[in-house]
Amino acid sequence: MTPRVSVYIPCYNAEPWLERVLKAVFAQSLRPAEVLVVDDASQDRSVEIASRFPVTLIRQDRNRGLAAARNAAMRAARNELVAALDADVVPECEWLERLAPRFAGVRVALGGGKLVESVDRRVADRWRAVHLRQHWGDEPIENPGFVFGANTLAWRSAVLEVGGYDERLRTNGEDADMSVRLRRGGWNTFYEPAAHCRHLREDTVRTALTTFWRYRRDFFEPMTPHRMWRMFRYQHIGSARHVLGQDLRAGRYEFLGMDALLLLASSWNDAKSWLSADSVPTGEPSQAAKSSSEVTS
Repeated sequence: MTPRVSVYIPCYNAEPWLERVLKAVFAQSLRPAEVLVVDDASQDRSVEIASRFPVTLIRQDRNRGLAAARNAAMRAARNELVAALDADVVPECEWLERLAPRFAGVRVALGGGKLVESVDRRVADRWRAVHLRQHWGDEPIENPGFVFGANTLAWRSAVLEVGGYDERLRTNGEDADMSVRLRRGGWNTFYEPAAHCRHLREDTVRTALTTFWRYRRDFFEPMTPHRMWRMFRYQHIGSARHVLGQDLRAGRYEFLGMDALLLLASSWNDAKSWLSADSVPTGEPSQAAKSSSEVTS
């Protein structure tokens, strides 16, 4: 029996990519039974583009962040199997068909495929492909370190059982956090490299280095001058040394300029976080069952 799958796309100012992503979703060999686009208060033409397709459009009344968009989709989805794609990720036609059979295993709750960078116009794009890769290689893995959130298939009941995505994690880390909580709850996860997706993102030196910082930031502790010093001494120096060493050994000399800037960029982002007083989320973890302002069409 062919499984019924809902697919959702969290969307914030995704005008450059959204049409390509939606066309690829509707071209899947395992056709989705439902497609949702969660618009997180975009200020571009994302809503207009989504409205050209037979999708359910969920509109947040203000920008709530990635985890909140995921929870809104999980609440709205009509099927137990719920797939997710970032708004700049284009799946190959057999992506869903490759992921769905893995849910025949015991207590499988979440899995994802291999995301391949498809843009390499700038040094920053090539640097991202090496140092910010979002896949675990070419071999399938049972219970990987975590499931990258850029392309996933999830068992809806399991995600809701562990409380949904933590809405304090607005831009990064909600995927790793969900993987950890599912494993603690006795659920299994997987990585299936045969399920391919292409990443359409383009970076500058600044955006790539800021993303590196975000991927490694602990969002649950307040940023203070003391913590900034500890981060500089015990994390940022080590990360910069590690990245530089990797690139020197591999002969990736075009990356050395970005490697040299990494330490400064990470410390600068720490300082901005402290000065803007947004260094730690507040309140209890948001639950998937909590209400959210939504308009569907």
